[in-house]
Amino acid sequence: MPREHEDLLKSRLDINVLYDLYGGLLTDKQRKAFELHEMADCSLSEVADALKMSRQGAFELLQRAKRRLVEVEEIVGFKSTLSAFDKYKIDVERLLDQYDDKLPKEFKSEMLKLLSDLEETGDQDV
Repeated sequence: MPREHEDLLKSRLDINVLYDLYGGLLTDKQRKAFELHEMADCSLSEVADALKMSRQGAFELLQRAKRRLVEVEEIVGFKSTLSAFDKYKIDVERLLDQYDDKLPKEFKSEMLKLLSDLEETGDQDV
């Protein structure tokens, strides 16, 4: 896959994660436009028609919504925190595997249970 496609895909995934976290902070119209364009894969013209506005208006509405999501993340940092937890979890699992033969089985089992509980806590809706 060309690098530009990878960057576009990563960008779309990132903004969708931000929407999952902070979408409730957008206006109803911004949420509807975002959902139509990003999730239902509607074109700007289709979004504009659905919201009874111009194509330019739909574009600007989407841009404001995306900027708002990024601004909230910069202030709150919840996505960054979740990413850090994911990295720590992977690092701990790697260490448990690396020292598998030196650790008591009960210890490893308890650690894996704690990591699983942490992951379940992170999967809950915000």
